[in-house]
Amino acid sequence: MDIIKKEKENKNLESTRGNNYRTPECDIYETNEAYVLYFDIPGVEKDDLNLKIEKDTLYLTAECTKRAGEGYDCLRDEMIYSGFRRSFQLGNSVNTENIDAEYRNGTLKLSLPKREEQKTKQIKIKVG
Repeated sequence: MDIIKKEKENKNLESTRGNNYRTPECDIYETNEAYVLYFDIPGVEKDDLNLKIEKDTLYLTAECTKRAGEGYDCLRDEMIYSGFRRSFQLGNSVNTENIDAEYRNGTLKLSLPKREEQKTKQIKIKVG
């Protein structure tokens, strides 16, 4: 598979909510059936996630909307409220029609099923 991180051309772009985009951490696993990607995107609500595929490239964008409640005085300001943006070139090894996405507790899991011709096949050896 050609899961190649796109150039960091978007690294310092401003999000639609006035925040800077960060690149989310990502772990990639491969099984016989699929490529599985885990993204760490804390502080993002499910409705603020956007996934799209355009010309064999997977694009992930997310906006962080969490803020401290009204009436609080900030004693220490360490948390970063920003959007996230990342893209991967998929090549022709992924069946883009059947991608599955699951979001729970700040982690996005994507299952990218392999095209049939990309799956590992066992070859039986005959004794002759």
